[in-house]
Amino acid sequence: MKALVSKTFLTGIALLLATAGCGGKDVSPTYDVPPVLANREEITAAMSAVGAGLETRVVLQVRVDERGYVREAQVAKSSGIEDLDAAALWIGEQMRFEPAQHEGKAVSAWVQVPVTFDIVKYAVRPPRLQNAEEVVAVIARDYTDLRGTARFRVHVGSQGWARQVRDSRPYDREVMIPGRELLDDRIKFWPANREGRPVNQWVTLVIEFAAERSRIYIDESDA
Repeated sequence: MKALVSKTFLTGIALLLATAGCGGKDVSPTYDVPPVLANREEITAAMSAVGAGLETRVVLQVRVDERGYVREAQVAKSSGIEDLDAAALWIGEQMRFEPAQHEGKAVSAWVQVPVTFDIVKYAVRPPRLQNAEEVVAVIARDYTDLRGTARFRVHVGSQGWARQVRDSRPYDREVMIPGRELLDDRIKFWPANREGRPVNQWVTLVIEFAAERSRIYIDESDA
C-alpha cells in the first residue's frame, strides 16, 4: 500500500460535519465542537505526485476517538477507482485530530473527510525546507537591524544543498548579500523526490528579514 500511496498527492483536506451516527452506529449523541485535523502538514507532505493525468476525490467517513485517533474509516463516496479508494483509506488511518468536544469533554465522533488526489504527468514531490526554524533564529540573532525580502531561484541538488543560485525579482537589494550567505552556508533542503528517488529541481526561495518576525519559505506559485 505504501508504494501505491507514494504515487499520489493529497492536494486538499477539509472536514465536513457528519451526523453523530454512521451506518446505524451511534458513537456520540452530539458534539459542540467537531474534530479538527491536527497533522495536515504531515499528511500532505507524505504524498508525492507521479502518474498519468488524473484528478479525483474520495470522501471518507471516519470515527475519531476521544484521543483524536482514527478508529475506523469507510469510503462514503468512491472515486470509482479501487486502488485510489484503498489509498484514501490508508491516508485516513494516518490522520490525527483534535477530538470533538461535548460540554467541554472530549468525545468520539464520526466526520466526513474529502481526500482529493491530483496525479499529474511527470510531476515530482518538490523540495522542502529542512531547517527553516534554525535559520530564522540565526536571522533574529545576527541580523536584527535588517529589513527586506531576498528572493532566489535555487537549483536544489539531490543531496539537499543549493547547486546553483540566481537572483529572482522583485527583491530588496540590501538583503541579497546576507540572504545569499545564509543560502550558501546554512539553509538545507529535503530534495525533490520522484518515485522514491531524490532528484534535482529548481525552486524560488524567499527570505524575509524582519528580526524575530523573519520568515523563510518556498514560493510554490513561482514553480
